Amino acid sequence: MNRSRSGWLATVVGMSLVLMLGVAFAGCGEDFGAGTIPGTSTLSTTTTTAGPPERTASTTASTTSSTAGPPATETTEPLSSAETRLPSGHIRAMGFIDQIRFDGTSSFIRIDYAEMLTGEAARQAAIDAGFINPGEELDSDFFISNVNPKRREFQVSNAVAITTSTVGGVMDRPITWDEFRSYWSASPPAGATHMRDMPWWIERDGNVVVRIDEQYLP
Repeated sequence: MNRSRSGWLATVVGMSLVLMLGVAFAGCGEDFGAGTIPGTSTLSTTTTTAGPPERTASTTASTTSSTAGPPATETTEPLSSAETRLPSGHIRAMGFIDQIRFDGTSSFIRIDYAEMLTGEAARQAAIDAGFINPGEELDSDFFISNVNPKRREFQVSNAVAITTSTVGGVMDRPITWDEFRSYWSASPPAGATHMRDMPWWIERDGNVVVRIDEQYLP
């Protein structure tokens, strides 16, 4: 065989081998499908498709419309200048009791309020009342001023507490309602005829008197 014919055969055989290898590799590729070809490194990227955003609970400010009525009416009883409201809510005042009565069910007292003043207020009130002259001094350190003739009547509690200080020689002596009432009778007890002219402190809860105390005068 000459050189030219041998070269041609070698070329034909080489081309046949290349075609056979290509077919073989093509067949092997189909066996792996979409997977990774052995011996290769493939970057795998996972894409997550998010669903619709989660609904966020909305907080709605709830405004309650409250229609307030008119302010509560002040029911605190106005006081006279002779009265004082105690921490308990009771009202205390001093005055002269001129009548005690019983209506068949309840007892009542009638009182003319007065004010016990001291110091310069007492001296000036005494001057205004004509008891002393300007420039003069009081013999005592107090003066009882009674410029308002108004009488007030109050019911007396069945459990009223009463004390005297100028009968029996004992200060703040507890007495009964019957003894107290006897001071205003047509025949008061001996040594007690002056009691209707003495000033008395009363303490009342509303319109009911719960305590009565004689004011001691030196």
